[in-house]
Amino acid sequence: MALCPHCHHALPDSPAGLCPNCGGDPRATAGPPPLPSGPGAAPPSAAALPPSGAGAPQGPGIPWDRRDRIGLVSALVETTRDVLTQPGAFFRAMPVTGGIASPLLYAVIVGWLGLVASAFYQAVFHSVVGSGLGAFGSERPELAALLGWVEGWAGFVAQAVFGGVFVAVGVFVAAGVLHLVLLLLGGVRRDFEATFRVVSFAQATSILFLVPFCGQFVGGLWTLVLYVLGLAEAHQIGHGKATAAVLLPIVLVCCCCAGLAFLFAGAIAGLAGQMP
Repeated sequence: MALCPHCHHALPDSPAGLCPNCGGDPRATAGPPPLPSGPGAAPPSAAALPPSGAGAPQGPGIPWDRRDRIGLVSALVETTRDVLTQPGAFFRAMPVTGGIASPLLYAVIVGWLGLVASAFYQAVFHSVVGSGLGAFGSERPELAALLGWVEGWAGFVAQAVFGGVFVAVGVFVAAGVLHLVLLLLGGVRRDFEATFRVVSFAQATSILFLVPFCGQFVGGLWTLVLYVLGLAEAHQIGHGKATAAVLLPIVLVCCCCAGLAFLFAGAIAGLAGQMP
């Protein structure tokens, strides 16, 4: 027995003309069944309603969280492009919760690529220019060559093997320092995970290490900019406080190094003054 596509009323075996119940054309394509109306009508059941997730607009999110649908390589390329070219929009769309495993995976992949590229360029440089340890083997050329290889290519192999571990440790340390400084400045609006995600996705600048000579310098400066923009968006604070949180550890390290240098210079001067 056929049903009317509009009201789901039973139709004769050979329907002709319009539906006798609702007056609709049985041959036309209908939308969802009409909902009951009137003072005595019962509320629609859950089965009669369209699923809430079907066709519902999704939040912007970030490409890395869609890697299971668009592929790992595409997600890696799109995420890196968005972080480097439109960081403000990226960090606004970045979820601040959801676990640290996913952003850490991104940081390790991109950071490892940059670290290996940097180690490769350094190995080539030492092979062409020579090793800084060459003075120890100046009387034996074979020893000098061995020292140059150790300083260059052995370091490259070590970075290629253990680079992922170095990147992971660096991300945790950087996130911990930034979160602690933010806490001291009263700029923490979210938990540690938000800061960790900012630091992890800021590793996108490691891809600039693929550019020889100036890649590391430009990447380092751009990383600081991404920290400021990311912390401001993730913790919903002003850019001034985010900038202070990023620059304060650098200033403290520079002051400590300068103080140690002055102490060392003073000690050398004192020893020189005691010599006959």
